[in-house]
This record gives sequence, structure tokens and C-alpha cells, in this order.
Amino acid sequence: MNDIDFDWDAIRVFIAVAEHQSVSKAAKDLSVSQPTAGRHISRLEDKLDLQLFDRRQTGFELTEGGRRLLEAAQTMSQGAADFQRAVDLEKVSAPDQVCRITLGEWGQHFLARHAEEIVTGLNHIRLEFYADDVFWDLNKNAADIAIGNRAPRHAHLIAQKLGERAFHVYASKYYCNQHRDAADPTTWPTQVWVGYCGTRAHLRSSQLLQGILNNQPCRYAVNSSSSLLGILNSGQAMGILPDWIGEMENLVRLSKDSLATSTSWLSFHERLRFHPKLSEVKQRVVDLYDRRFMETSALLEEQDTNLFPKFQD
Repeated sequence: MNDIDFDWDAIRVFIAVAEHQSVSKAAKDLSVSQPTAGRHISRLEDKLDLQLFDRRQTGFELTEGGRRLLEAAQTMSQGAADFQRAVDLEKVSAPDQVCRITLGEWGQHFLARHAEEIVTGLNHIRLEFYADDVFWDLNKNAADIAIGNRAPRHAHLIAQKLGERAFHVYASKYYCNQHRDAADPTTWPTQVWVGYCGTRAHLRSSQLLQGILNNQPCRYAVNSSSSLLGILNSGQAMGILPDWIGEMENLVRLSKDSLATSTSWLSFHERLRFHPKLSEVKQRVVDLYDRRFMETSALLEEQDTNLFPKFQD
């Protein structure tokens, strides 16, 4: 084999699995599903035609060849980061700058509606939103800003807490009028639900739904948050949403108490201090989340504790 088309994501997974000696721990650290991480390792071994790990009951242990390649992979990783930092310094005075923001689908759904507000007055700024199952790594300069539910642990990354939000059950007014008992939690195991499948089945809302359904499958399963919202708005099913999304989508909140809470974090690389425009983008994103979270809290406080009458004819 003379040429190898290296997949940088696979190299990152290789490094993480070697550090944790576990695919599941590496997947959690990189914010990907365990099957995705496992596929990266298998495909990398296939491409290299080399076994990198011995699979044992105690975990993934590097082979001799894997140990030698790990050192080279770590050198590649550091070299890529050093190169990107050098590029960043060259771009400070460039007329056009790109700001890469990686976040979940709900975050993209929200920020895309405020894109103009983020860049108004900031000439020659290009926004790139990444919301997919490919994990982000700010420490390797894969993005400028990241929004997620975990604070980073790398020394060069700065974390800013956006706030704590809750998960609730939502449905359309049409669904509620067709299912008059929808607000009664005792009926939830027999209601019609939409949830996630595929690479999004590991999301917190999916796990909460599995608890309600006692691990039975829901009628509708999607691999896209926009599709999930489409099914909810069409009145075909109930679903679980973060409150800062559900309260703004003309849906009925059916759960009086939250099912669970999650903390949102915004993370960015310390190199942003060299980029006044990117720093301003970061601050505007923070302000947007602050405003949305405050509006959501106000709506929740205004809601009648008796939820059912608000969707009855």
C-alpha cells in the first residue's frame, strides 16, 4: 500500500482510544456515539492493514505497532495545531475572516435565525455552522467556538457557562385535542411518540423517552431534529424537547415538572484574543443565548400550573 487517504477524525479517535483504553470512554470524551468511534478504529485498521489494538476484557490495549504509530499520530496532532495557530496569526489582518461555530442541531436551529444579528456591522466575516455527528476539537483548531453540554478540559480552552435548561414533553394543539389525556403522565407509555434513531439515539432526550416507554420503540424515529420538530408540528406525535426550543415553537408543554436538566457551555480557544471580530461574534452569540434563556424562564413562570385547559377548545 503506497498511498493512504488518512481520515483525520479516525486519527483523533485512535489517539483517544489509546489514552482511555476504551472505545466508550473515548466516544464520550469526543462527543460521538460508541458505534461511530468503533467504526473509525475498524476502518483505520483496514486502511493501514494493521491491527492497532488487542481487544481484551479489560479494555483496548495497543499492539506494538499501535504504540509506535501512536507517537507519530500525537506528533501529527500537535503539528496540525501549531500550523493552524501560525495560520491564525497570519489571518489577523486579512480582510476576510471565517468564524466556525460547532454546536448541536437545536443550537444551529436557533442561531441560524439570528445570523444577521450576529454579523451586523462586522464586515468581511463569514459564519460557518457545523451541526452533525462529527465531533469537534477546539484544541486542534477544528472550530473557533463550540457550544455543547460539557465544559472542555484542555488548558488552552476557555469555557463560559450559558445556563441550565430543562427537558419537557411537548405536542401540538391538534395532537392534544385528539388525545385529551395527553397531559396525564400515566398515559404516556401508550401515547404516540417521535424520538431519535441512528447516530442521535444517544442524545439525552432519547434516553429520557426510552425510560418513559420502558425501552419499547416509539412509532416515529428520526435522525434529524428538524424532522422531529416537523412531526411534532404536524400533530402526529408527542416528543421531548429542551424548554428553550419547545416554548418558542407554538407547542403545548405537557409536563409540569422537568424530566431532566442540562447545562449549556460555550467554549473557545484562547487564540480568539488575537481576533477582535471573532471575539465580537463570540460575545454576540453569548448574548443571544442569555436573552433566549431569560425569555424561556419568563414563559415558564407565566404558565398556568394546570396545563390541560390551554389546549382545549
